[in-house]
Amino acid sequence: MITIPFTAIANAVNFKKISACLHDDGVIAYPTDTLYGLGGNFYSVALLEKIDRLKNRGDQPYSVVVSSLAMLEALATDIPNLFRRSLSGLLPGKFTFLFAANPAVDRRLLKNSSLIGIRIPGLPPLLQMIEKLAMPLVSTSVNRRGEMPLNDPAEIAAAFPGIDLLLDNGVLPPSRGSTIVDLKVSPPRLVRAGDDAEKFKALMAWA
Repeated sequence: MITIPFTAIANAVNFKKISACLHDDGVIAYPTDTLYGLGGNFYSVALLEKIDRLKNRGDQPYSVVVSSLAMLEALATDIPNLFRRSLSGLLPGKFTFLFAANPAVDRRLLKNSSLIGIRIPGLPPLLQMIEKLAMPLVSTSVNRRGEMPLNDPAEIAAAFPGIDLLLDNGVLPPSRGSTIVDLKVSPPRLVRAGDDAEKFKALMAWA
């Protein structure tokens, strides 16, 4: 397992290692603005199968982290006017929005779901890395089915030796995870009240 300090991911040598790992279907652990994420190249079916094995999970799709609204719009379709008008103002932030998936997205990447969950975390260095890679990242908490997510890099490395690369940003503070909102229904439905759920509720009260 390669470990790279998160504060040094923009270093040319480190970025080359990260890029090579992702293009080789490697599994990475990386910090977000909530929890550590387990992921890799979203467009790789082989990568998804590796994560399924690590998490002992294969029945549900994983979320996707993107760097911008432009990258989001390339993966989603039928984006509601409410999102464009107001909910997009919650991004970057601690939210996962469920959209209708772009028909061009291989359904194997979505576990045959018609929906895609997309995040733009409020962590600028991560967004800059994704933008430079031009690659959406799979995003799922670092845990096995039925276990609590791990937020300590040392614990992650010990529990998941199958990870290829770890971006170490230290121990993250406690988090409920991202707030999940289903935009495929009207009005939007709060699926999971995670961090900053109150911001969504307040915004909807004025919508």
